[in-house]
Amino acid sequence: MNHSPQLRQRLIAAVTAGGTMAVTLALLAGMPCILWQATGLPWPERVSSFSEFGQRLSQPVSDPLMIDLLAVVGWVCWAAFAGTVVRETVWYTTHLPQLLRDRHAHHEHVASLSVKGSLAALCVGTLVVALIGLWRPQTATALELPTQRESRPHIAATAPALPALTRQSTPQLGAEATTPATTDGSGLAGSGQSGEASTVRHIEYTVIEGDTLWDIARTHMGDACTWPRIYALNKDRVQSDGARLTDPDLIRPGWELTIPVARAAAPPPTPAPTPADPAPDTTPTKPAEATTAQPTPHQHADADRQESHEHTPAGTGRQGETTDQNAGTPSGPAAIALGEASLIGITAAAGLLAARRYWYWHQHRRRASGQETEVPALSPLVDKAAQAAHAATRPRQPEDPHTLAPRRTPPQQPRTTGTVTIGVRQDTEVPLDELAMPGGCAWTGPGADGAARALLVGILTAAERQRPGPSHVTAVAPRDLAKSLLPGLPTQFTALTQSTDPAEAIRAAEQHLIAHARTHDEQDTTLATGPTSAHSAPQTEPGTLLLLTTPDPAHTGQLQALAARSRPGTLIVLTLGAQLTNATSWHIDADGATTAGGTPGGHPRPLRLFHLTPEAGRDVTEVLLTAHGQRPRLRILPTPGSHADTEHPDGEDTDREDPDTPAPPAPSSDDPPLRPHPVETSTPRQTKPVRLHVFGPVTLYARGHPDPVGTNLRSEVHEFLALLAAHPTGLLASDIADKLHLAPGSDQNALKNLRRAVRRALRAATGVTAQEFILLQGELHKLHPELVETDLADFSRSLKEALFVSDSEEARGHALSAVSDALAHYRGPFAHGSDYLWADTIREHLAMKATDAALRLARQAERADATPHERDTALALLEHLGTIHPDHERLAQHTIRLYQAAGHHEAARHTYTRLTRHLADLGLEPEPATQALITPRTQSRQTQ
Repeated sequence: MNHSPQLRQRLIAAVTAGGTMAVTLALLAGMPCILWQATGLPWPERVSSFSEFGQRLSQPVSDPLMIDLLAVVGWVCWAAFAGTVVRETVWYTTHLPQLLRDRHAHHEHVASLSVKGSLAALCVGTLVVALIGLWRPQTATALELPTQRESRPHIAATAPALPALTRQSTPQLGAEATTPATTDGSGLAGSGQSGEASTVRHIEYTVIEGDTLWDIARTHMGDACTWPRIYALNKDRVQSDGARLTDPDLIRPGWELTIPVARAAAPPPTPAPTPADPAPDTTPTKPAEATTAQPTPHQHADADRQESHEHTPAGTGRQGETTDQNAGTPSGPAAIALGEASLIGITAAAGLLAARRYWYWHQHRRRASGQETEVPALSPLVDKAAQAAHAATRPRQPEDPHTLAPRRTPPQQPRTTGTVTIGVRQDTEVPLDELAMPGGCAWTGPGADGAARALLVGILTAAERQRPGPSHVTAVAPRDLAKSLLPGLPTQFTALTQSTDPAEAIRAAEQHLIAHARTHDEQDTTLATGPTSAHSAPQTEPGTLLLLTTPDPAHTGQLQALAARSRPGTLIVLTLGAQLTNATSWHIDADGATTAGGTPGGHPRPLRLFHLTPEAGRDVTEVLLTAHGQRPRLRILPTPGSHADTEHPDGEDTDREDPDTPAPPAPSSDDPPLRPHPVETSTPRQTKPVRLHVFGPVTLYARGHPDPVGTNLRSEVHEFLALLAAHPTGLLASDIADKLHLAPGSDQNALKNLRRAVRRALRAATGVTAQEFILLQGELHKLHPELVETDLADFSRSLKEALFVSDSEEARGHALSAVSDALAHYRGPFAHGSDYLWADTIREHLAMKATDAALRLARQAERADATPHERDTALALLEHLGTIHPDHERLAQHTIRLYQAAGHHEAARHTYTRLTRHLADLGLEPEPATQALITPRTQSRQTQ
């Protein structure tokens, strides 16, 4: 026989009331009866004075006296309990209205009492609450309508409170009520007016027997890990029995829970059909937030997401953010602070991000053969700018209301490739063309040099984004001025040309104008004779030239003539210090703020120029030079007879074969193609409940099963696990929040959500429920060493075993086996396929360790006393790494040597071709040491 939840609650309340009343009456009436029957009154009958009572006490203790004393204690305890019962009865009587509204007041009152007073309160309170639950009238399901004070709409679909409803049928039988919602522009720039209606749906769900928040979230929200949103939305709600949801693991049948239903994807920007009777939009718009921009559907979606964050523990409202008009999502800053006195734009930072890849590649090339020192760390200032640009250039994803770890708002997206920016105005980057004023522009003030330094860096970084193509914006400056701003650069470096004097710089500007005029004439001719070929005109445009100089009396007239021809996209004349006639003067403060310099053409609107200190400029210059395989040009006196710089520039591999050495004999047609045995990368035997792979895609395995688990985990959970795997000794919560770019104020809840998601997934996969897979020691997070093993830990352990100190055959064999085991774990780059902001440095470090281990074996295999097994194993490892890192030149060099030593010259040629092809994609070519390995073979064949 099935009973409704209300009837079961009444039966439970009746049983509780009866039992509590019986216990209370037994304590109040039963204890005096027992004491009376057992001892009677403990006061002695023949004692008539206190002196006689004292004499009785001085007598030896007898059994009757001990019984009397115990009886006195019993009567005193009963009297104290009775007094407490009276006191609690008075309290519950006076607080009865509050108990009718919220039964949780009973638990709060009991928790506030001492142990002595809590017994009576527990008896009286339980009786009162049980009686309230027994006599409480059955409540009808009702919805609270939004009040006028609510700034967001609340739309609910209420399910009828029928006894036999199942979990699946409840939401479908409910009737949905939808109302239009408007946004008031809170937190969104440019969305002050409401032009379209938007709705937010919630459903009312009646809990049935066997329900859990996990199951409810999985059934109605599509993701079981979103159950904290249901808990946060209902934890302060008073249920029909007067209780409240205080424990996520305890919900009772008959409770009503509000469930936020995930919204469908935003519709395309095509006009949507208008409902028959649309409700009018009466939400007032605040005058301070009103703008002329019409809100887009994405901006309404942002308002919905902001509403959902109010119910999500990990969500935080973000204020002071602008809205990206293209993406419709909040956008971050357009400038990046480098230290305390430097500022660059996100567009220049994108150029540093492009240069960083080349920087790593040339650092690996510089390491001489056999040198296994760490690659120098990237400048912290440059690394910060590159990470910001990395965050800005990632594809913008629609904000997920169910995210477990809200991220910081990324910076604004950089300008298009080839664009140079000079500063920010109203949090928007200002392009270089603003300086193209008739008569030129003059910068004065304490911040002029720092702004000019940042401008040159902006031009150089823009050229990095265009590699290997030519730069659209170039600059020419006298050598003395260029060296004072960016010392160490060569005379001609990418987009910057240093002239010997101002006269040469002026001639370069004149030649640039002539080239522009010639290009325009050719375009006009082409359009007149054949319009179809006009599409090639932009490819031949000379672009924009910046002439940066300090005026001197000898060349003032020529500079004024050039400045008069300044125009956007062609020529910009910028002077520092002195001012040309009819030039626009900007006074620049130390922080980059500009003010009109007293001329009619002074800058009319607030503008803050980017600026760099000499130290920051030096860091950027060193990175750019290294990205092109060059070093800062330092004046070093050569030693007599030393030709090291000419023989081995930039630290090239000196352990290369001599070009004068006779080439090996040409391979005959009978040479069999050599295909070394591939490195075994199968999953090793698992010894712990969970195995985490971070080489290649981040993957989880449980209990030695070959199929991965946790494939439905959210991306932020995989990133959290990869971060902990890369730091086996643990990370503080603040470091995790910084590396994951968690939104300010949400880090604690975000980390709690991430730990909970890992716990749920791995407990379900392994059955381990008594231990935590992520140890939390104060603020320190780390993977449990007894429950989780990683391929990264096995990789590092095997590499340590490979470090041999002797040259014996046994030691070489042990090293060969250990390196083979280590590289068997190296299935690909760290967290391959994942765009984690923090992973680049770790990825490069682990790649260097893997390649260094293989190169050690390769050098051993190239020795005359090496065994065929050593050569074959080294070749297999080199091919394995060459597939993962096809642009690593040191790997290719040793692979070519080993193939040639084995007589497989076609395989060596194939390796060289593969390297050349991948370097060409970067705009590079093999160094002479690599070319020398193949060139003699080609010449030998031509001779034959």
